[in-house]
Amino acid sequence: MADHKIKLDPGAAALLDALHGAGYAAYAVGGCVRDSLLGLTPHDWDLCTSALPRQVLDRFGKEQCIPTGLQHGTVTVDGCRTTVVYDGLVTDLGRKLDVKLTLTITDSGDRYTFNACVENRGDARINELEYPYIDLNRLVGERADDILYRPSGMGERIKNPWRALASAHTEYMSSDYNEIKSTLVYPRPCTMTWLGLQSDKYFLYVGRHDERTRACCLLNAIQPREATVPRLVSAICHYPFARKGEAICTPPVVVTMTEGDWRTGSDIYSAFAHSTFFKPVEPRRWVKEMTGWQRIILRHQFGEIFWKYEDLPRLYLEGKQYGLDTLLVFGWWRGRFDNGYPHYEVDPELGGEEGLRAAIAEVQRLGGHVILYNNGILIDKNTDFYREHHKEAARIDIDGNEYEDHYKFENNGTVLRNYGYKSFVDSCQATKIWHDKLIENGRLKLSFNPDSIFYDQIGGRSKLCFNPEHEHGYRPDDEMVYRRRNMRDVRAILGPDQAVGTECVNDSLICEVDYTHGCDRGAGYRSTLAGNVQTLFPELYRRTFPEPIISNRWIHDCRRGWKDDLNHAFIYGMRFDVAIWRCRKIGVAGMPEYGEHLKKLLDLKAEYSRFFYDWDNARFVCDTDLTLPEGIHCCEYKNGTEHLFALRSDAAETLTFDILGKAVTLAPQDVTCVVCDMA
Repeated sequence: MADHKIKLDPGAAALLDALHGAGYAAYAVGGCVRDSLLGLTPHDWDLCTSALPRQVLDRFGKEQCIPTGLQHGTVTVDGCRTTVVYDGLVTDLGRKLDVKLTLTITDSGDRYTFNACVENRGDARINELEYPYIDLNRLVGERADDILYRPSGMGERIKNPWRALASAHTEYMSSDYNEIKSTLVYPRPCTMTWLGLQSDKYFLYVGRHDERTRACCLLNAIQPREATVPRLVSAICHYPFARKGEAICTPPVVVTMTEGDWRTGSDIYSAFAHSTFFKPVEPRRWVKEMTGWQRIILRHQFGEIFWKYEDLPRLYLEGKQYGLDTLLVFGWWRGRFDNGYPHYEVDPELGGEEGLRAAIAEVQRLGGHVILYNNGILIDKNTDFYREHHKEAARIDIDGNEYEDHYKFENNGTVLRNYGYKSFVDSCQATKIWHDKLIENGRLKLSFNPDSIFYDQIGGRSKLCFNPEHEHGYRPDDEMVYRRRNMRDVRAILGPDQAVGTECVNDSLICEVDYTHGCDRGAGYRSTLAGNVQTLFPELYRRTFPEPIISNRWIHDCRRGWKDDLNHAFIYGMRFDVAIWRCRKIGVAGMPEYGEHLKKLLDLKAEYSRFFYDWDNARFVCDTDLTLPEGIHCCEYKNGTEHLFALRSDAAETLTFDILGKAVTLAPQDVTCVVCDMA
């Protein structure tokens, strides 16, 4: 035991020092010693001391001491905690609320943990609580050099957020709207519940550490434009939805400021998530090795047939010559794509049941894989399911209305697009009828023996359901629990080599599926909400959670800038999603320039497969600080002692530069890889 040291909690260390300084013997004992030696974090620290309970009370005072067991000789000392109680609140408009708010801040030495409990004794429902509200005005650096990191999609990096946030919308604000606010709703488009501010050499981390991954909102705000010295604030918006007579405690929020950069924040949140809720399933072997898919719509939204079941083997072989090994099949049912949900019936005009089964088997015989589409959220209002079950299955908004989605589809004419739309409502994942429908539809698709089922949209959507008759009851913020349950139950009906995937990504659901189809911002180089690719920073998500298998989602063979999109997906290790239906009936073979560049990238990934496809050992790290010419983008992977640097260029000219002593020449719109042994 001489080689093992106990890592004392700062509060416990301070207490030991105080007791020793007062002349008492004192030692750490019990489970805290065991946990510390095992590398675990003790929940509390037991100290044995020669000081009597009364002497401890006298030494530390009544405010710090809790007489938990004086008759047994025990006293609890909390020297690192501050509690503030507001008993009765008054709004900015002067309204008095019969609400008790208890705020607790715990100082752990290297970080502060904030907790809040709200007790509602009045008639008003307490919907949200912004806490903690952190003023970031002038930390250590210059404002213009500060960088705000936020988990919008795969991540964004906002330089000089003081200026960037000033352009936020300010019209039609309520009278108590005192700041210009920019919000990210979790679980989408916000994919994690932390953000950070880089100021000089310091990084401020703000993260909600919630094991249940309940819905919330990350908030940044500045004072209105007329402010002489604008304030930048960060806050977490919690959703207690506390009714009269309820006392609700919000999840803890951790705040710390350390020397370092965004990687410091990534490591803090990653450690929390991996030690609690993030226990990723191990993907099927073929998914680990999957290069990408052709995304095919057999029958389009207006009923036009592009391909039949019998065409699937030929389409697979066309994709195979460029390196793609999978087909993701949309619009394979009688109701045509984006119609009829949640009803799926094999289409006789496309080839019938035997035709679909035979086509899938032939693709598999040729060495490929087939994924069948299922929408996991939408209910077509023009279906028997909606007419019979919408009251028990649909999500209800805070005003008691069903959430509606209206889709407009392109067509050769304009009448249907401009004067009509397809109408859906959202299902609630916390209902037995929808859970059972997901399983029923899963079994239907499995009867054709595909390699995977794809449940569209379940990974996205942040709409909360306020129907208390559903399983979530009066806790609409808890819906991720039911999304995860549903995906686990779907996975339970799969065969040993079959997989399940979903659309979009967040840290809670991604660990329940084998792969995900895109993830909003960052998945595609040009798929940005603000139209500014300079804010994209997929490193934020990829480093925090290197395990998930993610597709690029937005690479279309008819979209300008497709080469940059492909290169972007390559360096971030995404699986290629090729939407060949954008080229109508010609497929990927009808775009030879596109196909050849795709093949070049996939050949390069195959050459360095130990970094791109080794799910068990390879990790996206971005640990090494490199100085690169403008226009050169780099991602770093690690497998053992070897590090791979994947590079792409969007510079206007050919550039020559150094990567750890190795010369690199990169032409415009080109990629390369450099491997260094970092032992």
